[in-house]
Amino acid sequence: MGERYDPGANREITAKNDSQASASSPPSPPSKKASQDPDPSSSSIPHSSKPTPLPKLQMFVICTLLFSEPLTSTVLFPFIYFMLKDFHLSDDEKEIGAYAGWITSIFFVAQFCTAIGWGKISDRYGRRPVLLIGLIGNSVSSCLFGVSKSLWWAVCTRAFCGIVNGNNGVARSMVSEITDTSNRAKAFSMFGFCWGIGMIGGYLCQPAQQFPNVFGDWQFFIEYPYFLPCLVSSLGSLFGFFVGYFYLKESNPAVLARQRAHKTKKYGGSAEEHTALLEGHNHCHSHPCPQKQAEEQEEQTDGIFTSLRKITPASMACIVAYSAYAFHCMVFDEILPLYFSAPRYAGGLGSNSRELAKALSITGLQQLFFQFVLFPPLNRVWNTLILSRFSLITLVPVYALMPELSTLQEWLFAHMTDAFARQWTFRFAYMTLLFIRYSLNCMALTSLIIMVSESAAPEVLGTVNG
Repeated sequence: MGERYDPGANREITAKNDSQASASSPPSPPSKKASQDPDPSSSSIPHSSKPTPLPKLQMFVICTLLFSEPLTSTVLFPFIYFMLKDFHLSDDEKEIGAYAGWITSIFFVAQFCTAIGWGKISDRYGRRPVLLIGLIGNSVSSCLFGVSKSLWWAVCTRAFCGIVNGNNGVARSMVSEITDTSNRAKAFSMFGFCWGIGMIGGYLCQPAQQFPNVFGDWQFFIEYPYFLPCLVSSLGSLFGFFVGYFYLKESNPAVLARQRAHKTKKYGGSAEEHTALLEGHNHCHSHPCPQKQAEEQEEQTDGIFTSLRKITPASMACIVAYSAYAFHCMVFDEILPLYFSAPRYAGGLGSNSRELAKALSITGLQQLFFQFVLFPPLNRVWNTLILSRFSLITLVPVYALMPELSTLQEWLFAHMTDAFARQWTFRFAYMTLLFIRYSLNCMALTSLIIMVSESAAPEVLGTVNG
């Protein structure tokens, strides 16, 4: 059996080593400004340092949890246009686009309204229960969305999914607590990639038509043609729940301290623990015992407004930057399927759901390579602030060129008679833009996530990430 990761135990060992070192050398007064307002942009890894090995089991569990969330939140993107067409709401393509905006955005709006609350709950009661609740909510809401037959049912189920889902911010808090500056870039690199795998919906929607030999006789899939991708998404969240339930360990230091204090009080501790408890009040002041540490952490997390007041200006600047970037990413991710699916006479590219799903699946694999192979070495050379600035500036011309794909498509139809050459030339053009966009998106998103987590104090880490 492998060694089980315990962040609380690691912190105790570190504290003991620090106390032994301080006994042989006079203590130096800490810088108040440095402790209250850390510089989140200095999280690049020095050339000479050796990265700390990641806790493999916990990272695998967190990856499993993170893979299930984008399956829920983005699985509808490739087929939402065609689902709304089947609702027969309107024949106006622009009006259908507006309805699609309602459905896709309501998830993120609901998540935005409840994210701080879930972060606060995770600060008080632990990361693990919040993550498990979010996974169950994902699973239930995905199945409910898959049987949508009206606009309002679809909107309500997506809103429910966003309300019960606070996993992204809480998972970031957990990764921050089980990593250090030498391996944090590699650990956080999985966040950007995970959003690229949710685009399986285009392959699995309308299974009775796409796979008639398998699903052609299933009346249920004929009646509900978009249930299969939602079912796969639901099963992914359910799998993540069971993996998390059996293998995910709590990482919140306040919760771990309360658990150790409770066990010591109820069952009694080792001889060393009893000695520490009998050393008196002064010992707890110089070396905080688990019970006192738990009480202090509980007092610090009593009210949400108290937690918000503890957010430093550096954290607030990182939060604003991340929020603005996340909003523009949400807009792009919602518009892209509509732009690809809308007919050419309405300003779209006239592609089908499988074409879009294929393109987004390829970019998902590309994100995997960029995040795990390219980003960590880049972060060793340049800090996260430089990487985020570079990516944000470079995204401007990419976004300026995206609408010109319609112009390029019209030019190709007018000047190229070979359909095969025309199709692959156009594919090369939009895949190039998508490759650049998603690579820069990985760099910007990961850098901003690291800066937000680096800037937060431990007692409000969940609230800040929320």
